[in-house]
Amino acid sequence: MKFSSGLCFFLLGFGILAMQRKSAFYILLSRVATSAVWIISILTMAYYFFGFNYSIDSLYVDDIYYSISSKRISLITAACFSLLALAISGMQSKSQRTKRIMQYVFFAVILISFIDVLIHILNIPVKGGNKFPNAMAVQTSFLLFWFSSLLSLKNATKDFNKFYFGNYAGSKIIRIVAPYNFTMIMIMGILLLYLINNNIVDVNFGFIIYTVVAVFVSIVYLIVVAKQLNETEHEREVYESAFRASTKEMNQFKEALDDSSLVDITDANGVITSVNDKFCEISKYERSELIGRTHRILNSGHHSKEFFTELWTKIKKGEVWVGGIKNKTKTGEFYWVHTAIIPFKNESGEIYQFLTIRQDITKLTLLSVQYENLKLRNKEIEQFTYIASHDLQEPLRTVRSMIDILQDQYQGKLDKDAQLSLNFITEATDRMSDLIKGLLDYSRIGGGKELRSFDSNDTIRIIKRDLASAIKRTNTSITMDQLPVLKAYRTEVRLLFQNLISNAIKFHKEGVFPRIHISAKEDDGYWRFSVQDNGIGIAEKDNRNVFAIFQRLNKRNAYEGTGIGLAHCEKIVHLHGGEIWVESKLNEGSTFYFTIPRNLN
Repeated sequence: MKFSSGLCFFLLGFGILAMQRKSAFYILLSRVATSAVWIISILTMAYYFFGFNYSIDSLYVDDIYYSISSKRISLITAACFSLLALAISGMQSKSQRTKRIMQYVFFAVILISFIDVLIHILNIPVKGGNKFPNAMAVQTSFLLFWFSSLLSLKNATKDFNKFYFGNYAGSKIIRIVAPYNFTMIMIMGILLLYLINNNIVDVNFGFIIYTVVAVFVSIVYLIVVAKQLNETEHEREVYESAFRASTKEMNQFKEALDDSSLVDITDANGVITSVNDKFCEISKYERSELIGRTHRILNSGHHSKEFFTELWTKIKKGEVWVGGIKNKTKTGEFYWVHTAIIPFKNESGEIYQFLTIRQDITKLTLLSVQYENLKLRNKEIEQFTYIASHDLQEPLRTVRSMIDILQDQYQGKLDKDAQLSLNFITEATDRMSDLIKGLLDYSRIGGGKELRSFDSNDTIRIIKRDLASAIKRTNTSITMDQLPVLKAYRTEVRLLFQNLISNAIKFHKEGVFPRIHISAKEDDGYWRFSVQDNGIGIAEKDNRNVFAIFQRLNKRNAYEGTGIGLAHCEKIVHLHGGEIWVESKLNEGSTFYFTIPRNLN
């Protein structure tokens, strides 16, 4: 390497180091160093093109070690140094366009130096006075190649790095194909020249072999690359298909949410950035009136400041808040919403927005209030019924006592009409007492109730034992299928079965022994029970009225009772959340059906 080449490398290296300091003084030194290299190379090229001899190579030192007579650096070396100095100066520009142009200058130097390196490596013979192979020292070629390559990478723009080193398909192809092309050309070229220079093959045959091998290797490599690309493309299609399915599902979720809920998005300060159509529909505000505002625009004044303070404290911690809020529409109407506020966090864990999902529960809220009022009224009615029933018994007992006294004191002294009147009064007071007792029992049904699991087969056996005298007197036959284990109100269910069985015994046909059959079937979450008899039956027009309280379908003197037993049955079934009905015809018997939920909680 000539002294001028070494000096230029030194000045360029110094300029690069000075450039890294970023201060004005060092940047000035960098420009001076690169300018000196540019001047040396320009003056050298001026000698070659115009014959101007400025003795630039003898100006610094007498290069006595270089064996060739010319002491100047070659034209190609001077050209490379001038381009390199120009490119290094352009690296300091802030313009991306300038940097892209300098990138091509670096490529030119890389290409020239690489060709010279190949010529030296392949030992191409010099013919016809061609001085290019010997024009640049091999050390200079290597240094220019690596120097310009490293600077090219440093100068590369983001677009360049994305293009060559990104994860795009084109970038991957470049990284796969370029090393192959370089390696194959180098190896095959060296091998071909070796064979030709050693007279193993002639030029024509060597060219044919080179072409055949190059084509074969290229096709094989192309197949391998194509296979890899196909696999990558298949994976991409799988991911795209999964992504499309996921996107479709998300869109369906969004549509369902938009159709059923009020949805809005706010920033971290609570300013509304997005609302859906349902939000506008319920609030009566236009989208433009809501975006950029806070939820104070909907404030009904129902909730206290402490309510909203607690709400904000929770969501600012990144926790989801769920609760009911009363809002006000643009037209001044109030509505209730069940609200869920979900904080969204960025990669740093900071909350940057809130997603709020609301359900309009105005109707449910009104129903809830009405239900609570209804429960209160029902409780008041039950209390009134109990008090009235209890207090009515007292005067009835007084009347009955007075009748007993009159009958004792005036035994045999009253005429037939007076005695008949006392009997009517006694019968009326007894019936009134039975009715009041029945009403009192009716009001007590469900009080202090407790869910328990029990075998309904055992319940029927206990009832048969309790009604043993009536069963024996009427020669009644009671059969049953296998009945289920229930989780229900045990006392009430026992009363339900007992009333139905007692009625079946009581209302039997004259001269016919009562036959009763009890069964149960599982039916869509319920147990459907049936109590079938062969009694007098009920007219179809009375099938519904039979459950009314104090409703009697037969003459009072024909069958004893108050007419409240089936009303008890209906209340007990409704207490369990079931239904009761009857299918019957006169003189053809009756079948009473009722349902009880299987999973009563």
